[in-house]
Amino acid sequence: HMLSLCIIIILCSSVFQDLSEELFMQASGSEVPATQMLGVEGFYGFAIGAIIYTAAAPHLTHIEDIDATYAKLVDNTNLCWWLLGLPLIFLVTGLFNIKATERTSAMTRNVWKTLRTVLVWVVALSIFYVGGNPALGEAWHTPESFVILSGFIVMTVGIFAYYSFP
Repeated sequence: HMLSLCIIIILCSSVFQDLSEELFMQASGSEVPATQMLGVEGFYGFAIGAIIYTAAAPHLTHIEDIDATYAKLVDNTNLCWWLLGLPLIFLVTGLFNIKATERTSAMTRNVWKTLRTVLVWVVALSIFYVGGNPALGEAWHTPESFVILSGFIVMTVGIFAYYSFP
């Protein structure tokens, strides 16, 4: 139940964030550039995250051992690159998302974001069948994969119908 509640809260806050971005950037006479909006969101996210962490930290049963974490980073260069690359990926994704909202609308951005699911599924299938490691990726399961494929087709037809009729 707690996981379901968290998912609902995340969905609602995402809707609020997307719509507020659109309102601030597309309001008549607004001079808020998309990159400034992204920076303000990052600042607020950091501040709110720090407050939540500070409040929750005393209640955590296990705090990470900083020395062990540092030793893992020194021993594993791939982990270091991941640690440096992930925020960069988030930054680039955020820039593209905010620019999409600036140019179109929050609705358009979220309609197209649903296609990420299709891309993730196709890449997972490709990794499974091309990668040579059956522990990675996702196998095709009959009939479940046909149901997933049908859902993607319905979603794609819905996107085209949405943008075809004014």
